[in-house]
Amino acid sequence: MPAALGDFMGAKLMTLAKGVGNRYLLLLYRQDTGELLATLDAAEVTKLRTAATTALAGSLLRPEGTTTLGLIGSGFEAEGHLRAFASHWGLEKVRVFSRSSDRREQFAVRLGADLGIDIEPVDSAAEVAAASPVTVLCTKSTDPVVNGSDFAPGAVVLSIGSTRRDLRELDQRTFARARAVLVDEPRQVLAESGDVATAIADCAITEDCLVSMADWTGIPEESDAARDLLVFKSVGTALQDLALGALLVDRARSRGLGRDLGEITELKSEGVKKGPR
Repeated sequence: MPAALGDFMGAKLMTLAKGVGNRYLLLLYRQDTGELLATLDAAEVTKLRTAATTALAGSLLRPEGTTTLGLIGSGFEAEGHLRAFASHWGLEKVRVFSRSSDRREQFAVRLGADLGIDIEPVDSAAEVAAASPVTVLCTKSTDPVVNGSDFAPGAVVLSIGSTRRDLRELDQRTFARARAVLVDEPRQVLAESGDVATAIADCAITEDCLVSMADWTGIPEESDAARDLLVFKSVGTALQDLALGALLVDRARSRGLGRDLGEITELKSEGVKKGPR
């Protein structure tokens, strides 16, 4: 995932190990000299930038915010999103569902105590969707996790999970109810989101329905009463990683944090016999 922004360029590298999962590393360089400035734990960067992007999307789609949130998922990304929304919107009530009853109950107890929020673990995704003005979905599901008919009238649906063409988190009905579909970057969403690809193939939406956050001008006027949901679909971008990485390096330097590894220079070749290329 390479990108360039202002004075910086960089890339997020990912490995997939069987039975272990993803490992991420973010490399940050100066554009003018090619100097390596920093290496960062990209898993933490990914969690932070994804949650920040979703919180911004939530504010675009529901400018007045809300004190009640629905959350589907109880893993790494779900925790990052809950912390971001709690900080940004001042939440008072959260309903959370995930497939493991033990995990969702532990999640509710731990985060509820940490954030001072009433977090209620519930028994179904439908219960979350029906009772929440805003629902955040953070899963790795291969199939839709909630029926689009279950969302409350006029709800905001923020989906950041299942970011491959073979995965789906939202169903066709959700998109068929969408008055607007906000995305972080249309080309990447079209290339990577199984949710959007299926919705387009099923004629629930067209490519023209996707609006990037950069081009968002406000909630469109309602022209079809059946289309009452406001949907955000994110797959993440390299530019988001780079922007946050540059900010983190700047903050670390100003606070004297981090570990200085010194410059990485080329090895001197004097006296070393060159072997075959």
